[in-house]
Amino acid sequence: MDIICISSVDWEPIWTRKQQIMWRLPKNHRILYVEPPISFLSPFKDPNVAFKKEMAQKGLRRLNENIWLLSPPVIFPFGSRFPGINRINQHIIAKAVNKAVKELEFQKPVLWTYLHTSCDLVGKLNEVMVVYDCVDEHSAYEGFNPRLVKAMERKLLQKCDLVFCTARGLYEDKKPYCREIYLSPNAADIEHFNKALHPDTPVAQDIADLPRPILGFVGVIKEWIDLDLIKAVALSFPQGSVVMVGPVGANIDLSLFKGVKNVHFLGHRDREILPQYLKGFDVCLNPFKENELTATVSPLKFYEYLATGKPIASTPMPEIMDFAGLIELGRGQQGFVKAVQRALYNDSEEKKKERLNKAQENSWDSRAHFMMSKIEPKYRSKVE
Repeated sequence: MDIICISSVDWEPIWTRKQQIMWRLPKNHRILYVEPPISFLSPFKDPNVAFKKEMAQKGLRRLNENIWLLSPPVIFPFGSRFPGINRINQHIIAKAVNKAVKELEFQKPVLWTYLHTSCDLVGKLNEVMVVYDCVDEHSAYEGFNPRLVKAMERKLLQKCDLVFCTARGLYEDKKPYCREIYLSPNAADIEHFNKALHPDTPVAQDIADLPRPILGFVGVIKEWIDLDLIKAVALSFPQGSVVMVGPVGANIDLSLFKGVKNVHFLGHRDREILPQYLKGFDVCLNPFKENELTATVSPLKFYEYLATGKPIASTPMPEIMDFAGLIELGRGQQGFVKAVQRALYNDSEEKKKERLNKAQENSWDSRAHFMMSKIEPKYRSKVE
């Protein structure tokens, strides 16, 4: 099977569901992983993405024996606000992808997308099958036209052969527009994050000597992370340290932490050494805002936390309520601080074992196997 994966994130530096699933597909399936293009305005909003203009000129980059990467050309801004612009953008993307597909000699490919904007890409790549893996409520993102995004997504859903959703809320919302849809939550690289349990895994040097307790977060710090909760935790544990591991979004204002000495924003760290940071945490923090977007999020970091066995404090999110007996939940600043206190002082070995057991049930290997068990029979029926 040849697969064209239209992703919402670059292959590096932050691995998400997209890379985890593609990496685990059978090696006899060839994959063209199409990274998201930037618009002409993107470098002005975030100078860190300017390098993608040069990446687009490189053409195909081979990753391993069955995965190739492609950065499309720069596109026009506001594709999720004006339908005509998206149609033009998808034509630009299709031209670049078709050139790569011809070079790779793909035959009867599957279009596997993560983007609502692909509604205008379907049919342009000579694909025989369309798969949509829905991981977010795109209409809730800042700067998008919610009504248009919903319409674009419904157009895509109606064209799809198969749809997967990471959250029950997404599943129920998309189901009326689909031919065939399945719930497939996020998961974790269990073996990798279990390293936080190993005696021979060192604690990361830049947090090893911080005052304890160390209350830590790992992930991208964007608008859905409630930084007011982080500040409240820091002020409630002045003797301890709050550690934030991950890149900070270009539009995130950290000025509220001015004068708060025990919060440490460390920036991006390579995924290979993340277990070293998690090993040093006394409590793992999952501080999502409570809004329309997070109500339908299956938080990937939560499953990674589970795989470490560490105590977890989280805001209430529909997708993690099944784990309520194993973690501590708190709403609002006062409630979240109390959840951190319970996680820190009232945890047990029994809960730790149960978290590790639950993590084993939620591996990326099991997710990839489940998804391919639905895709492969349908694909065979179309090409035979």
